[in-house]
Amino acid sequence: MKLFEDKVFYKALFFAEQAHRGQLMKHPVNMPYSAHFVGVCMNAIKYAVLDEGEVDFNLLVQVALLHDTIEDTAVTYEQVEKEFGKVVADGVMALSKDDSVEKSLQMQDCIERIKKQPREVAIVKLADRLFNIRDRVPSWSEKKQHSYKAEAKLILRELGDACKSLKEALTNAINNY
Repeated sequence: MKLFEDKVFYKALFFAEQAHRGQLMKHPVNMPYSAHFVGVCMNAIKYAVLDEGEVDFNLLVQVALLHDTIEDTAVTYEQVEKEFGKVVADGVMALSKDDSVEKSLQMQDCIERIKKQPREVAIVKLADRLFNIRDRVPSWSEKKQHSYKAEAKLILRELGDACKSLKEALTNAINNY
């Protein structure tokens, strides 16, 4: 059984790698950023396979690999749309925080935009938070860690039904955070 097309995966992987070239993860330090978007993609695939319902795995892997390109690099919506199509670009844009929105409202705004997208986009958001909450970032203050956990609970509550197996994994990760 073939979940997704190899050429679709590699095109998104190489595009994301080029866009994030030189960026590093916050934790673990000095880790290339590609470890993040590949980890998110693996989480998304792993849990989507376990879940019931139809999943467009070509869409899932593209959005997972590209999910931070618009928010964290010089890549534009138009570039993603040209390379990967409107559905993928819309998914990546929904996952990107809008800097014109007050910081305290950005996550809720993002969630509302994700809810208007195909299910696969919500799965990526859940997979992203699962990856990010796997352990505490030592350099973060207690307040920042508490805020991040609260945000994870919001994501879980609002988007968790998109993928029951991922909802369970994220619940466990939040409880152990």
